[in-house]
Amino acid sequence: MQWFRYLRSELERQMPAFRFQNSITENAMDYAYFSFTSPELREKGLKLVVAFVHKTFCLELWLSGINRGAQCRWASRLRDCPMPMELSQDPAATDYLLRMPVQAVFSDGQTDVASVQAAIDTVLGLLDRKS
Repeated sequence: MQWFRYLRSELERQMPAFRFQNSITENAMDYAYFSFTSPELREKGLKLVVAFVHKTFCLELWLSGINRGAQCRWASRLRDCPMPMELSQDPAATDYLLRMPVQAVFSDGQTDVASVQAAIDTVLGLLDRKS
């Protein structure tokens, strides 16, 4: 998981306007994740999550509410999100509001950081259009 730690610390270094959670969290070996938010996202009740899904060995960017209520409030505003984003079918019960695959190579940290940043820009662009 050294690669994932590198990803987290490099994103934190390159994104000083965002506040990152202190550590990487494992969810019963289903996925590992770290979350981060900015004042603008926090004001909207939202945060971003980078998740590594063990079962499918893939990296995803999630948009999540700071709580399930915030997720549910945003769900109707985002119901027509473009592919490859996937909106949660039950935002009151899932850990994400929407998720998006990130093309990761897992052997070049800088390439993966750039891929995550591109996904972040896409999700933040969508939010700007829906706000």
